[in-house]
Amino acid sequence: MPRRELTDEEAFKRAVDFSEKYVQRSPYDFFPEPEVVTEVQKGLGENERLYGFRYCP
Repeated sequence: MPRRELTDEEAFKRAVDFSEKYVQRSPYDFFPEPEVVTEVQKGLGENERLYGFRYCP
């Protein structure tokens, strides 16, 4: 069964949830500039929406 297409908002929310969980479980922190973090999360969401995977932007 094919996966349903994500909206931009859904893909961004999934990327945010994924990255927040990743940071919680790992020894890493987010970059200190929130605008940069948001842009990376947008890129992850867009890549998931377009290609089906959260490739690093």
